[in-house]
Amino acid sequence: MTFTYAAPVAGVFPSLTDEIRFLIQDTVSSTFSVTDEEIAYLLIIYGNQIYISASEAASIIGIKYGKEAAITSKSIGDLSLSTQYAETANWYQKLSDKLRLGKKDNLGSPYFVSTVSQFELNQFDELVP
Repeated sequence: MTFTYAAPVAGVFPSLTDEIRFLIQDTVSSTFSVTDEEIAYLLIIYGNQIYISASEAASIIGIKYGKEAAITSKSIGDLSLSTQYAETANWYQKLSDKLRLGKKDNLGSPYFVSTVSQFELNQFDELVP
């Protein structure tokens, strides 16, 4: 199982894998959560759709941490490992939801601009007899 990551050059990622790693913030080789092969699989399954593939990768990471929270429940003083895993799992699930919607932040800024014109309220009122 391999890990690779290259930062974007002039605003363009060298590969789809690199872009997905950036979107899910899985960019450190010593602590990576998904392999290049797993990302390649997601890209195949979802037809190279970056945001859906990234969303699924984030969801998978969230599930992994969720399982750790269920399995590991240790407390030492004020530190509770299960709580930490649960919070991380929750964060990845929220990230997955945002990526599925094509959004990069809490403000709802889109990662992409749709080329399809949007309907407007009362757009077709003139057509009603």
